[in-house]
Amino acid sequence: MSSLTFFHPASVDEAHALLATSPMPVDSLTQRRIRSAENLTGYLTSGRRRPEWVWAVARTDGAGQHGRPEVVGVVGAFGAHGVFLLDVFGMPDDPDVARALVARVTDDALAEHDPVEVCLFAPPGMTVQDAALAPVIEPLRDAGWRLLVERRHYEFDPEPGLAAAERSGLVLERLRDADDPRLAACYREIMRDTLDVHDRELVERLGFDAACADSLSDMVGDQPVDRIHLASDERGAVVGMVAAFVHPNGRGVLWFVGIARDHRGHGYGRQLLAWQTRQLLADGATTLIADTDNDNVPMARAFADVGWPQTETRIDMVHQSR
Repeated sequence: MSSLTFFHPASVDEAHALLATSPMPVDSLTQRRIRSAENLTGYLTSGRRRPEWVWAVARTDGAGQHGRPEVVGVVGAFGAHGVFLLDVFGMPDDPDVARALVARVTDDALAEHDPVEVCLFAPPGMTVQDAALAPVIEPLRDAGWRLLVERRHYEFDPEPGLAAAERSGLVLERLRDADDPRLAACYREIMRDTLDVHDRELVERLGFDAACADSLSDMVGDQPVDRIHLASDERGAVVGMVAAFVHPNGRGVLWFVGIARDHRGHGYGRQLLAWQTRQLLADGATTLIADTDNDNVPMARAFADVGWPQTETRIDMVHQSR
């Protein structure tokens, strides 16, 4: 192995340059956006990305231009919603160097942050087993990372009239108070036998009561409570909830759709998705964004029925020490 040095960029400008020029492991919409000038400038300015959250490895044997060290690999991360996410992978061609870089990143990240996850976007239909992802996945596995979930990512500019034909007997009520007892009660019933892998793992780690409290606290802490709507049937029973918001740049994010366990199987998930789609468009969304687990077949079917096309695969990994 060539003589190597590992380093963090010395400035925001250097961090920007390293991330922007890091080669994409596979080509996808999010991989391109991560490296765009607009995205990097916004995240580095806000502090969600920082120079100390970028790791680079360079050859120090004079192999670079004009005898300067040649940067051969970059890994970057950002902090969002209480989670430290490793999401930029510009991997070295040499597998041994790649393993060394990922091992260094893993040790540093786990020592300084909790929780830490890997988030990797790839073309739709691609899985963690695809050979094109091996230069990233194999070093991660060697460093102790394991697959948590593969997800369907939706991000598209909608055609006029999307979801307009969907009608529902549900009554939607905007939440005004995070302490409304109906919210906690509904959320507990959504968490029962949930198909969401993140939530299932949270229940396994914390127990059901603590997981419900922790997950709901994150939800109401991450966004204004009036972005949440409770859904009731014709008898007045709360059957589920939905949450979404529109960024000033027109990106409409479907944050959450959940149906209480005893009310599943009636098409309520599709009805809530269609209603929220119409609301996002009415609120000025020009791009629609959401995710759902591959194993959440009912929700994936609802997205397809309402007209949301899958645009990417999202691969989430956690460390085996977790």
